[in-house]
Amino acid sequence: CLLVRVRVVNLSWSTQGLHSHITMGFALLTTQALGPLNRLVYVGYNNSSRISSEGPPLGKIKRQLATYSRGRSRESFTSRFRRNLKVESQMKTKIALPKIETLKAVLFDVDGTLTNSDPLHFEVFRELLLGLGANGGQPIDTEFFHRHISGRTNAAIFGDLFPEWDTERINEVAEDKEAKFRELAADVLTPLAGLLKLTAWIKQTGLKVAAVTNAPRENAELMISALGLDGYFDLLVIGAECARAKPHPDPYQAALDHFQLGPNEAVVFEDSPTGMASGLAAGVATVGILTSQTAATMEEGGASITIVDYESVVLWEYLNAREE
Repeated sequence: CLLVRVRVVNLSWSTQGLHSHITMGFALLTTQALGPLNRLVYVGYNNSSRISSEGPPLGKIKRQLATYSRGRSRESFTSRFRRNLKVESQMKTKIALPKIETLKAVLFDVDGTLTNSDPLHFEVFRELLLGLGANGGQPIDTEFFHRHISGRTNAAIFGDLFPEWDTERINEVAEDKEAKFRELAADVLTPLAGLLKLTAWIKQTGLKVAAVTNAPRENAELMISALGLDGYFDLLVIGAECARAKPHPDPYQAALDHFQLGPNEAVVFEDSPTGMASGLAAGVATVGILTSQTAATMEEGGASITIVDYESVVLWEYLNAREE
């Protein structure tokens, strides 16, 4: 697969036009060079705190560039792009699943991977963001949710949707949102089909197992408990407690380091492009769970295989190869 990187080293603005210094010797404006890569991932800065998020479609970038050239407010445009310091394509190179004989650990995301919690998050976010006037005052739809919310940290979500908010305001709203989620989640979450069969197989096989999530610790612990998996995981890694959360490799790298394993000795299960990017950045083969994303999206994101749930024939053919 193709990986294209565009690094913006510095952006400066003047009444004469847009000036930028870009490595690789070509202009950011030449988005045609990215061809079919219609989504971007960018790393930005907000209130001096480094955040990472799924970036806007190329069409939106082009519209914003056009807005600048028409002479509209310089401030809104520059504030957006000063945070977009690095741009890279979302398409990733797949990593082959390790030989089953060498597999020593399984690393699970939580939301959308152990349980299909995204519909509940969607309802909570839709009500919250409508009250805050986001999305032009219109209720968000599932496309908005998958593009701007699914798999990301609250800091990244609210920092992008409300760039004028300071950290204190972001944390306050995020805490309210998560409290509402926990209130609703405790009695309605169920394991994804086949999950308990897989978790039993993992323990019987003697593999290490970790939960690695961008969810707040209180949420993760509640969901694990609601699924009847208290005490099951050898390790719980919280993205916000690492130097960098997903999509950076830090959370999955922390799990590998804890188990003293190499990336070719583990498999990641993930349901979002953000989480898959994290696993792949740590060098670990990733299985894409199709609770919210399409197979095409997950394959473009670098999934080694995609499965609807843990009863997948393809998954068990791989796992049972150990016994043959």
